[in-house]
Amino acid sequence: MYYKHFGLEGPPFRFSPAATPFFMSAAHRECLAALEWALLHDECGFMLLLGETGTGKTTLLNAICSRRLPRLRLACVTNPRLSFEEIMRVVLPQLGMPTDERGKLELIRQFEQVVSNRLQDRRTAIVIDEAQDLSDETLEDLRLLANRIGFEDQELQIVLVGHPELLERLSARHLRQLLERISTRVSLLPLSTEESVAYVECRLSAQGGSARIFKANAMRRLVEAAGGIPRRLNVLCHNALVLAYSKNADAVTADIAAEVINDYRAIFLPPPTAPSRFARIRRAQKPVESGDRRPISLGEDAVVVPHRVSIYAAGACAAVAIVGAGSLLLPAAQTWSDQINHAVPAIAGAVAPARHDSPPSSVDNKAVASRTETAAPADAPAMPIPAKKKPASAGGRTAIHIRAGDTFHDLATRYLGSKDRTWDLIKANPQIDDPNVLYVGETIYLPSTPKNDQSRLVQ
Repeated sequence: MYYKHFGLEGPPFRFSPAATPFFMSAAHRECLAALEWALLHDECGFMLLLGETGTGKTTLLNAICSRRLPRLRLACVTNPRLSFEEIMRVVLPQLGMPTDERGKLELIRQFEQVVSNRLQDRRTAIVIDEAQDLSDETLEDLRLLANRIGFEDQELQIVLVGHPELLERLSARHLRQLLERISTRVSLLPLSTEESVAYVECRLSAQGGSARIFKANAMRRLVEAAGGIPRRLNVLCHNALVLAYSKNADAVTADIAAEVINDYRAIFLPPPTAPSRFARIRRAQKPVESGDRRPISLGEDAVVVPHRVSIYAAGACAAVAIVGAGSLLLPAAQTWSDQINHAVPAIAGAVAPARHDSPPSSVDNKAVASRTETAAPADAPAMPIPAKKKPASAGGRTAIHIRAGDTFHDLATRYLGSKDRTWDLIKANPQIDDPNVLYVGETIYLPSTPKNDQSRLVQ
């Protein structure tokens, strides 16, 4: 095998989670301490452990299970694609209570019996991995179970482990009661560069080797490509050792590391996708004044909206070019003033901005009208200026001013109670042509809500 070629006792980089060897980074120590506290002392009934794929959440759970904490009976659920009844059938045998084919009510009563028959000062805990895949119905059943069992003595603790999107799911209005029950919430962050190198050394030393198997520049490239994710480090380092073995090399060189990284680049660094219809607006690099009408940066893939001044400048240049070319064809008796008076209204309609964030003031309207009347001769036919699209009138509705980072999804959740009402908010603001592009300081209006439904608005 390849590991014998490098003097190792076994494969150092495994892809499946294992309790040993357990590398303790600063983030792992913090999450492990929080997990132990929640299992033994927390009084609110729920804990949330979040982390990206491959950061080591399951490894932490395996470490907790192997420690066999005193005064704790622990049951782990690794398959979240189960109904509440099926979860109970997985949990009860781990707590020493075999189950037969029973209904939901019987399973809950049996679980109550297991918890009530515990020794004094002992606690019961349920840990659910990959909890972001739990159904809303199962999440609500777990909350009701925590309310029903051990509400006064806090005999039951439930730990939800999952990806960061789990917190977004729990922020939905219909799950807010569960979110308010979570007292401890920790996030498992990626490893730093130094911790990544120490992680590789820990894996190699557990099999009787050392980091000298990797050249310094090769190690640097592998660590950078992994981005601090332990699972990626395992994949890259394992394949680098296999490739070095196939080439009969004594160590992993920079060229070997580069070849492996190129093979996995499409997996670890997928190509950027087009922004969604309601893409989140990123915070601008510099502070943006409330009166600044420039669009906030959306990243490399976003469409850049030209500044309104640039549109007017381009229109002015086009007007001069059109008038200059037209002077060669029009009769000599027609003056430059007549040509401009005929061309300007049509050009104004052609280069008018596609949208207006706020209606022009009455002073501006009067100024435009007076200039037109002075410039146009008495006998010149009046050319109608195309009507510009005005923002919806408030009409007694609530006006909202856009802040950095706002999206229609966020505003619908914040003011209407659910992101499902995003489309209602968009339809209430026909002056917004592109829901993907919002401006700091821009005004939008909440949809009209019947008086008997005012409770749905979240102020």
